[in-house]
Amino acid sequence: NERRDRAPDCGWLAVERYVKEAMRISLNWLRDLVSITLSPAALADALTRAGFEVEDIEDRTTWADGVVVGYVTDRQPHPNSDKLSLCTVDSGAAEPSSIVCGAANVRADSYVPVAQVGTYLPIPDLKIKPREVRGVLSAGMICSLAELGLTKDSEGIHIFDSTELTVGADARPLLGLDDVVLDVTSTANRADALSLVGIAREVAAITGAQLKLPTAP
Repeated sequence: NERRDRAPDCGWLAVERYVKEAMRISLNWLRDLVSITLSPAALADALTRAGFEVEDIEDRTTWADGVVVGYVTDRQPHPNSDKLSLCTVDSGAAEPSSIVCGAANVRADSYVPVAQVGTYLPIPDLKIKPREVRGVLSAGMICSLAELGLTKDSEGIHIFDSTELTVGADARPLLGLDDVVLDVTSTANRADALSLVGIAREVAAITGAQLKLPTAP
């Protein structure tokens, strides 16, 4: 009879045990399932002690700190450039700002994210300062999603769909940037923890916090 050698069961079990699965966990979503009072760093430390690996804490609130909702009240061609626009923008300050914009889709009567003077945008590593653009002073920047770290590329500025926004309000909640994301890895033998609900159960067990699982309709 032909004999075929095969690895003992303990061999493939050992391999499976060390295969890791990565997850990105939104703390805003996690809070919908479990009451969390720990800081992101403390939560990451608690998960690590429980056997998970938290490889990164992505604080998205820093990506657009100082970016507010602006309203473009007027858009005119730049007097010294065919490809630029001169926009008057109400961003909740005492006086409207004059902002030079190079995006083709900028238009009047639209709500947009505006990085005010003094804002630092970490993704493009850019500090917003008053500057002269082709002989016209520009005070602020109308942002694209790429400049806010939400996409790799953008064809133009971001225009909010809603027409009932408050000028000067923090733009981060409207962009999903009021969140912290944890990069968590778990071994494959912990299939019970390879989901948002699984992590919520783990956090509840670790901290004693109340679990608020969704119910089927």
